[in-house]
Amino acid sequence: MKTYARIINNTVVELFATDGDMAEMFHPELVWADITNIIPTPNIDWTANFGTLGWVFLSPEIAPPENALKTLAKKWLAGISRQS
Repeated sequence: MKTYARIINNTVVELFATDGDMAEMFHPELVWADITNIIPTPNIDWTANFGTLGWVFLSPEIAPPENALKTLAKKWLAGISRQS
């Protein structure tokens, strides 16, 4: 079974696994990329670009978690402001 990613505007919008022929199953204007052997496996909202070496996928940027000390300081300051 192969896994495919549907691409719209350089973004993965759908994943589909099948043993069937994609050319027979879907309209030819839909863009599908075979991601069966790509590690890490692309997911929805990943960026997809096609170049001379084939498809390249990038995961979306995820904001780093806030520093625990910074979070505690915000809570402490919020508690002080409520007491005033």
